[in-house]
Amino acid sequence: MKIGTRKSRLAMVQTEMAAEAIKKVFPSIEIEIAGFETKGDLHLDKSLSAFGSKGAFTKELEGAMMDGRIDLAVHSAKDLPVELPEGLTVGAVLKRGDSRDVWVSLRREFSIIEECKEKTVVGTGSLRRALQIQQICPGVDIRDIRGNVPTRLKKLSDGMYDGIILAAAGLKRLGYLSEDCETEGSFEAEEQTFFYEILSKEQFLPAAGQGIIALETRQKDCEDCMQAIHDEDTWQMFLTERSFLRAIGGGCNEAAAVDVRMDGQKVSVRARYAGDGLHMKEKAVTGTRCGNIEEDRKLAVSLGEQIAARLQNGKVYLIGAGPGDTGLITMKGMEALKEADVIVYDHLASPSLLNTTKDEAEWIDAGKFAGHHRMKQAEIEELLIEKAMEGQTVARLKGGDPFIFGRGGEEALALTAAGIEYEVIPGVSSAYSAPAYAGIPITHRGKASSFHVITGHEDPTKENSSLDYEILAREEGTLVFLMGLSKLHQISERLIANGKDAHTPAAVIASGTTARQRCVTGELGRIAAISEKADIQSPAILVVGDVVSLKKEIDWQQAGALSGKKILVTATEIIAEPLAEKIRKLGGEPVVMSLISVRAEKMYGLKEVLVRPGKRWLVFTSRNGVRFFFEQMKKERIDIRILGICRIAVMGAGTRRELENWGCYADLLPEQSCSESLAKALCENVQYDEEICLFRAEEASDVLIKRLREKGFFVVDTPMYHTEKMWKKASLLKEVLEDMDAVTFCSASAVRAFAQMTEGQRFAAKNVCIGPVTAEAAEKADISIDKIAGQYDLEGLTAALCDILCRNES
Repeated sequence: MKIGTRKSRLAMVQTEMAAEAIKKVFPSIEIEIAGFETKGDLHLDKSLSAFGSKGAFTKELEGAMMDGRIDLAVHSAKDLPVELPEGLTVGAVLKRGDSRDVWVSLRREFSIIEECKEKTVVGTGSLRRALQIQQICPGVDIRDIRGNVPTRLKKLSDGMYDGIILAAAGLKRLGYLSEDCETEGSFEAEEQTFFYEILSKEQFLPAAGQGIIALETRQKDCEDCMQAIHDEDTWQMFLTERSFLRAIGGGCNEAAAVDVRMDGQKVSVRARYAGDGLHMKEKAVTGTRCGNIEEDRKLAVSLGEQIAARLQNGKVYLIGAGPGDTGLITMKGMEALKEADVIVYDHLASPSLLNTTKDEAEWIDAGKFAGHHRMKQAEIEELLIEKAMEGQTVARLKGGDPFIFGRGGEEALALTAAGIEYEVIPGVSSAYSAPAYAGIPITHRGKASSFHVITGHEDPTKENSSLDYEILAREEGTLVFLMGLSKLHQISERLIANGKDAHTPAAVIASGTTARQRCVTGELGRIAAISEKADIQSPAILVVGDVVSLKKEIDWQQAGALSGKKILVTATEIIAEPLAEKIRKLGGEPVVMSLISVRAEKMYGLKEVLVRPGKRWLVFTSRNGVRFFFEQMKKERIDIRILGICRIAVMGAGTRRELENWGCYADLLPEQSCSESLAKALCENVQYDEEICLFRAEEASDVLIKRLREKGFFVVDTPMYHTEKMWKKASLLKEVLEDMDAVTFCSASAVRAFAQMTEGQRFAAKNVCIGPVTAEAAEKADISIDKIAGQYDLEGLTAALCDILCRNES
């Protein structure tokens, strides 16, 4: 029998192990071992991915087998492609060796991987290993390494790396480590002492097939021999791990790791996979073997496919958006929203929440509100499953709480049936928050020791109502009816008919917790008529109980200059958030919808600008310019002390504050936040031998640079970022605009985006600009401006809002 293998020392040792196993069963067989050089052995100057890892260590051996030069080939199972050439098969696997990985270092201070600090140089040619190392030690420097075990140890010995990752089975088979070695220690090799740490599978999962020796043969050849040395438990592990790799479409250098453990009949599988090549996800599945070999092999394949599906599928978050006030969503809900690739949202979720999602996220309007559903419930459930199966992270954003009359339970059941991972993030319900904002505590000692939440809109397909009004009428606690405005007469009449006192205090609260909140109160017998007369509109809730009488005393909401007003904020996030906060403090409801996004310019050589001989001024005209400047310094690893000889000018108090956030303070702030005023101030303070370096938007106005060059100054204009229109917001913008009292504009680019997205639309909202440059852009875009801030900053803009909205109301 002629056995083929690679020429490396480890490959030869493993082949000798296979030969010994065969000789033990068939002592009369004469065995010859033939060494081959594979493509993977010859191209040690390139990473495996550079020339395609598929078959890199097997192709030459398989060719020799198919043309009869060898009878079988011995491989490390992790090097085998998932698809073998036609006519070849894996005839047997030997009992699995240690499948763990080992951290090997030359210096004692690097002997424990978790103690490695930033910039520690780690050698590995495996993306799987690289990603797991970075999870343990985020700051390490990963560098490619190729070659057999002795070659890699020699490179480590030569100081090319601080540490490398090797397979425990290989080190043990080569005699560097004993089979029963400690998890930490040292060994001698290549006339050098190396320190090692065997990495636990809890923190570091192995490659598929690691530690397994596989014998590849021609189909229906050497069958008796293969069956005699074959280990069935190892084979079932091998099947699980190979089916996992096949299902993800991976190979031996895929960003995938898997571990199969057998404890009697129980099989546990853990796997990690980075579908994007960057972020590893982990899943686990279990199964139970029945003792029938064929059935157990089918289970092994199935477990591999199951865990691959779980890793490839995305995740769905069922998020409660809260009752309307954007501040009432939970922190966990906000984090999930920011992570999501797809947002499926309802009518009751505030548009401002969508503004917090990442720019590339897909928005899908499920549009469920009274009398009109853009999507049926079954369609929504199918959509969530479809998007998750594409590997997307999906946020299902629902008003209030997803499980309180929100049909979130139905969506959870559909996801469970489809095998999709999901997480429920509860939300603040309007059942208690809307009354609280209206000054009505739904429980109070002496008036109500319980409360009952009832739907006023039952499933129309139900034959009979499940609500027992006789019981409801007898309850001493507060009754809260959600979605019951259209049946207000019916609800109050049935309660009274079943014994509820017609004089019981009641309230109807519409658009609770928002600027449009309205509340009417009265006796239960008259509340429907009172609500109709006041023209209360959905969404609204009915509150019935003695606690309503406390409203006169607990009217905690203080009226502000902007109370009851909804104001659209169109600025980029860095400006929008502080402006929104000012509006909130004055009682208004900001609806944040950034119509433009900012993108850093690809640039190099900032350091060269800053180290040029001579004095210079650094000039920033926006917060974004400051932010991108310092982020670029970090990218180029520029020490902040280099700015010591520079003087800094900024345009506006907001830009000054952003600069201070980075630990620097402005030397110059013009009287007005505009280009003309900044140019005048610079001309008065800059010497002609000083360089003026502008760091601003690519599309910034040329007024500043013109004025400076007219005066003979040397100006360097460096674009730090550019703006892009957020076209996906156009349809939502048109909808929300109908309900706005005012629209704010903080830049010419936002004005242009607004004009294009709302072309031809008429609206009643007042338009307010931060300054004359923005107002000029609005005039060119045929947008009428009702007010320009007297002071060209956020404080001035807020004052202008108060002035025009309060004056308009009076």
